[in-house]
Order: sequence, then structure tokens, then C-alpha cells
Amino acid sequence: MASEVRHRLRERRKLRIDRSKPHPDRGLEVTMALDIKPLQATDLEDLSRFLTVGFHTSPDAVFATPAVLRWKYLDPKGQKDSVPCSYLARDDVGHIIGHVGICRTFFHGASIADLRVQTLHMIDWLGSPVHRSIGASLMRKAHEGTPTQFGLGGSKAGRTVIKRGGYEPRQPVAVYERVLQPFYWLRHPDYGFTGGCLHAARDLATRTFRPARQLRVQLKLKRVSEFSDEIDFIVQGAAAHVVLTDRLPERLNHFLRFPCQQVSGWHLLLSSGEPCGFALLNIFPQQGGSTYVGKIVDCLLPATDVDLWHAAMSALMSELAHQGADLAQAFASTPWVAEGLSRSGFVSRFTLEFSLRDRHQLIPHRIPVCLMPIEADYAYS
Repeated sequence: MASEVRHRLRERRKLRIDRSKPHPDRGLEVTMALDIKPLQATDLEDLSRFLTVGFHTSPDAVFATPAVLRWKYLDPKGQKDSVPCSYLARDDVGHIIGHVGICRTFFHGASIADLRVQTLHMIDWLGSPVHRSIGASLMRKAHEGTPTQFGLGGSKAGRTVIKRGGYEPRQPVAVYERVLQPFYWLRHPDYGFTGGCLHAARDLATRTFRPARQLRVQLKLKRVSEFSDEIDFIVQGAAAHVVLTDRLPERLNHFLRFPCQQVSGWHLLLSSGEPCGFALLNIFPQQGGSTYVGKIVDCLLPATDVDLWHAAMSALMSELAHQGADLAQAFASTPWVAEGLSRSGFVSRFTLEFSLRDRHQLIPHRIPVCLMPIEADYAYS
């Protein structure tokens, strides 16, 4: 009897100790209710450190500089409401333990019954490993009030969480590349002289035996300092064939204000001078500035004509080379974009997972979704 009493006393004492130090998951839920708040300007320095440490990048990584974080989350970028684009979670002593950034947009297209459906995707999504459920809690917070959500690429851990959160796989997005300066491999720090020579020889052989096809249509580029309503007919023409995310002028002009790199805007013109598309380009350094990657951040034409897409991709590739890019990169989520890139000498290198959370089946399965590097952080990193 005495031993049983002692056992019960020990269990009660242990229970009191356990309650004084809550289990991370149980304690997190209490913290969540009190300490998830929208990002403020005074949080930018702390958030920058949290992201670079958590993602194991250099302290000056572009995606997490305070200037870029301000541009991503606190610049109005044409939004007419004050819905937050970033949430922070802090512990009881004020340390950041989680963050989620939100890119708010909408799907639209003739194939969508309501024509416009709100959506979002999450970026800079990171939780402290000590608080295991923080990522899921931030995801639920981000989802509030939005009928659909999508994911494009991301970390393995993040893709695992969104699959459990109801995201379903769609057609993956192919990433195409073309080497513009074959001998840039000799400047690539990951390969050394011998490896660089082998890669350069491979690319020279590819150019010799798989040259870009001859153009059937000629397009000219006209640089623009901002976009306006004159692109509406291009957006509406494209929306007849695909599901698009927001391509309002305000969104495009927001990218032209990117603080760390010179994103450029372009109109695509037929030989007659008639506009037939628009694009965004960016060039940014990699490997500490030893090489430069040029991205076709966005390109939209009102038609599925492969000859037009071939001409567009060829013209944009030439402009990237003119601006000093060593490597050109573009996304293809539709057959006509993929074929236009292939004809221009691009090669498919890898794919990005595309998944969609659409509980009310608002987005049709049979229509391709047009996705470009304008989504997520792909435009500048």
C-alpha cells in the first residue's frame, strides 16, 4: 500500500513538471493563438536573419535582404485592400519561431465558371525545428479567406506538409535552359578546369548537332518603363486557351521596381509594328558573381501558334545574351511554350512540382495552367 502511494505521488510530481514545460506541439497551439501577427517594418531585420539562418544561405542572400522583404510584403503592389502578405510567429520572449509569406493573386480564364477565383501561394515559409507544428499552423493562417491555393516547387519538407494539407498534384512545370556563353563553364566554381572543359565541349556539340531551327516569323522587342491597359487584349486572348494568374499592369510594374536587380519590361511586336505579346526579363549573378543567369520571368502571347512562341523565345534569348547572361532559363507549362523553347535551342533540365488545393473544384483539370518564374521567388533567385 505504501509503495502504491509513493508511486502516485511520483506520478503527480512528474505531471506538475511536465505541465510547467509544455510539449512543443501543445505549447505551440497556445502560442499560435497569441503570437501570430502580420509583418511590420520593424520586423524586417529580424526576419532577414531568421530566413538566412534557417535556409542556410549567406547573410546577404538577395531573397532575404530587408529591402527585398519590404518589396515583397509591405509594398502595396497595386492591391486595393490591406490583407497581410506575411505572418510572423514569435515565442514568449519575442524570438521569431516561424514565418510564412503570401503571394496573393487570382486564377482567371474563359474556362473558369466565375472567371476570377482568388488564390495564393506561400514563400519564405519556415518554422523553427523546436516547434514542430509551426509550419502547419502558419499554413492554416495563410489559407484563411482564400478558396484555392497552389504550390510550385519548394523544399521537400514544404511539399510534404502541403500534401497533407489537401494539395493535389497537377501537371509539373518543365524548366528549360540554354547556355549562351559555352565557356562560362570555365568560370563556374563547382566544376574546375577539367569539368568546365567537358561541359563546354558538350554544349558546343549540342549546338553543332542540334542547332536552333530557322524562324518562320520575326518579332521585334520594344523596351517599356511600365505596363498599362494596352496589354489587356493580350491577357484576354491568352485566357481563352489557359488558366492564368493575375497579369494586371500593377503586378508587372511591381516587378519593374525590384530593388536589387534591373528587371526589364518588353513589348513583343510583329514586323508591322503591331503588338502581339509582352515579357519581363531579369539577369542576376550566381556563384558569387562569377556567372550570370538570365531569366524569362514572364512571357505572354494571345495565341498558341508555335511559330510565334518560337520567335518570342528566340528574341528574348538574344536580348538576355546582349545583356550579358551566360545561361538563359525559362519555364514551360504548356505544349506550345515547350515547343517554342525547343526550337530556340533550349533543353529541358528538370521539373517543378505543381500542386493545387481546390476543395470546390473551381479550376478545371482539362485546361493547362500558365506558370512562369513570375510566381514565387523564381524571378530573382
